[in-house]
Amino acid sequence: MIIGAAIFALLLGAYVFLVLPRARVEQRVVSVGVFLILIGLVYGGATELLSRPKPLRLEWRDAGKTEVISAVPIEDEAIYLWLSMPDEREPRAYVLPWSRDAAQQLQDATNKAEADGGAVEMAMSRGQGPDTDDEPLFYARPQPPMPEKDYHVTGPLTYARPGTAKRSE
Repeated sequence: MIIGAAIFALLLGAYVFLVLPRARVEQRVVSVGVFLILIGLVYGGATELLSRPKPLRLEWRDAGKTEVISAVPIEDEAIYLWLSMPDEREPRAYVLPWSRDAAQQLQDATNKAEADGGAVEMAMSRGQGPDTDDEPLFYARPQPPMPEKDYHVTGPLTYARPGTAKRSE
């Protein structure tokens, strides 16, 4: 896929520079700008189409909080993640560079989530992540609050075993 994208960018560049050789300077500047923008788009699109995990630093969408479906930390190499995005049906694969702190957060969050019967979430908002220390990268999803109880019952509740007639007193 990368080879195809590179060939496309080179052919586009050849077209721009061969078709506009006698054009005015302003047209050449605009064509070079369009060429550079298209190369950037091709590169960004190619990372979306790869079957390998996408480096998290290349993610431009602000996904907020995502659920960690699976994680495989490989010491001194990387942390591979399988994440469920909030607005998408299919999960996505990402890779984080190895960080002892992030791996410890992931392990602690996984242990807490297993003990509470919950899930692990990851903060993917801009300004958060492995480069900032504002808040944890991985954490156990908080337990949802219990439903409100109705304490305004008109009378006492009496249990009547099924199959027995109610006695009058």
